[in-house]
Amino acid sequence: MFALFIVLGLLAAGISAVTLGARVAAAQETGEDTACRGCHGDNQRSITLPSGEELPLLVPLDAFDASVHGHNSELSCTSCHTGKARYRYPHEPLPESIQTAADYADAAIAATCTNCHYAHNPFHDEVDAATLDEGAALPNCLSCHGVHDVAAVEEIRDAMPERCTACHGEETAEWLRTVLEPHQGLGAGAEGYAGSVRCLGCHEDRYEGWLQTRHAQSVQHVADNPDAVIGDFTSSDAALTFGLEDVALTVGAVHQQKYITQTADGNFYVLPAQWNVATEEWAPYQPNDWQEHEWRQNCSGCHVTGLDTETWEFTEFNIGCEDCHGPSLAHAQNPEEVKPYAVADDQVCGACHSRGSAPDGHPFPTTYQPGDTLTDHFTFTTSDEYLWPDGSAKIHNQQYMDWTLGNTMTASGDVHCSSCHDLHSAGAEGTVQLYDSINETCLQCHNDQRKLVEHMPYHEAASRTRDFSCADCHMPKMATSAVEFDVRSHTFLQPNPQGTIEHGGVEAMPNSCNLCHTDMGETPEWAAQTIAYAKQSWPDRTAEFGPGPTPTSPPAPTPLPSVGEPVERLEVPAGGWLRNLFFVVVGLIALVFVAAVVHYVRTRREQNV
Repeated sequence: MFALFIVLGLLAAGISAVTLGARVAAAQETGEDTACRGCHGDNQRSITLPSGEELPLLVPLDAFDASVHGHNSELSCTSCHTGKARYRYPHEPLPESIQTAADYADAAIAATCTNCHYAHNPFHDEVDAATLDEGAALPNCLSCHGVHDVAAVEEIRDAMPERCTACHGEETAEWLRTVLEPHQGLGAGAEGYAGSVRCLGCHEDRYEGWLQTRHAQSVQHVADNPDAVIGDFTSSDAALTFGLEDVALTVGAVHQQKYITQTADGNFYVLPAQWNVATEEWAPYQPNDWQEHEWRQNCSGCHVTGLDTETWEFTEFNIGCEDCHGPSLAHAQNPEEVKPYAVADDQVCGACHSRGSAPDGHPFPTTYQPGDTLTDHFTFTTSDEYLWPDGSAKIHNQQYMDWTLGNTMTASGDVHCSSCHDLHSAGAEGTVQLYDSINETCLQCHNDQRKLVEHMPYHEAASRTRDFSCADCHMPKMATSAVEFDVRSHTFLQPNPQGTIEHGGVEAMPNSCNLCHTDMGETPEWAAQTIAYAKQSWPDRTAEFGPGPTPTSPPAPTPLPSVGEPVERLEVPAGGWLRNLFFVVVGLIALVFVAAVVHYVRTRREQNV
């Protein structure tokens, strides 16, 4: 019997030791949090602030443990709640500077959040607090990211709608989702992509500007934005063989708008008619075989971001930040050490503004990433279906191929697509995202041509009845998107009449002159003779006129260097006004002098009389 007691005693001691060990281990695991969690895990009390607001003392431990700052992280309660007044018990009274809940939050943030995180306040940085309703305050870190249920960055898009509508009570959670992620993709997408919304936190201005660009608005969900549809679906046009109820997505809205349907098996197809914006009419689009071309596999590479060509899933609709800067999940997770691609590389634009085929047969460069050499992943077309005899674009979306044909700007290495086009805003009104009007954009560098009439012999009278632009001659509309010649050439080689003559007429090879001069007798021969006479009569004014004849067998476009330099807008001081002012002042002084002499002579004559 005594032996039994000994055994039971040892067993009890063993159980106690195990229990004690578990408690010690738990205490060691929780560390400094043990006392905090014991008191605040079920504390139903609150502190009444001078403002009358209640500051609850309860910490929902389940939510806290599941958060990014939770029980298993390297942080403890006192990592944020620093200062003896904030964690030692009994707690000291709050300082008199804390009158409201907002004061308490601001004090906590100033002492904690910004020690580890970059301070930002998307969409609210420019809000004037004085314009807020009485009692309202600008949001802070805790308003959006949570107090103890802190959401990880990759989860923030799911947590934000509820938190935003706490202040924006008149809005819905769905409204917030369209702001945070206007065009969420399909499935997981390619590895390493974060989505443009991740850029918002640190690059708010760029993100908000990008939202206004064509890149961000090309593809629209009809269910979310019915106003995106601009075609007339009440038309009896024979080309319109489908109804609005068949449309899931719209693509484009400038020259044309195409319509995409989604089938029951999840595939996407471009429906067999497009709406031409300029003529406001329907036109057939691949009406005989449209069901043979699945949109993701034939088009989506230039209409989505983060495309996975194995699963055909993608991160987001439209051209997002990572289409130009490369996959950026690693940068978002470690912004100080991992940098995105951020150079003025025209090949990034060329990945979509070109036609051809990838090694795997797709009509877009499926494996290209910003920073690569584009021609390692893509072969440009040389088909006369898409190119004029001089190698320039006959069809839209070939601007980069034009650019690579060779001109003084390309050769300089100082001018890029982004020198003229604003990539992060809608640009000047009425332009294709240019920083300024067409002429002012050109005159940034070509200030010596500011007097356009002097630069263009024979156009003095015409300039009084119409607005000439530099692009009329140097970037004529020679490519077609919806209607004939609605897209400008980007060769900057000034297609001339001599090339038209050599290739058999304007239908075979357009030129800058005869796109405007179409009256009887205004033939390419007439235009060539006129140019030759102008070059002979005004050599100083026509020195920049394009040389003649256009090459009959141009080489295929050649790639530019794979990496450029960080882009800077070219700012050339416009000094012409100073020179003109000088001559005006000298002229006025001369007039005053002449007037003084005349007055003096008259005065002496009257005195003599």
